Amino acid sequence: MEDALTFAYAILKSIESRIQLTQENILHGSPQNMESYKQLVGELTGLEFTQQEVKDQLERMEKEE
Repeated sequence: MEDALTFAYAILKSIESRIQLTQENILHGSPQNMESYKQLVGELTGLEFTQQEVKDQLERMEKEE
C-alpha cells in the first residue's frame, strides 16, 4: 500500500505544478487569441478536477489504513 500512496502523492505533486504553470500562463498573457485562452482554461479545469479526484482517493486510502 505504501508504494501506491507514494505514487499517488508524486502524481498529485506533478498535477499541482502543472496547475500553477497553466494559471501563470493565463494570468501573464500567454494566450495569443481566444482559442488559445479557451484551451488553457479547459486544461486548467481538467487538471483541477483530476487533482480533486486524486486527493479524494488518497483520503479514502489513508482512512482504510
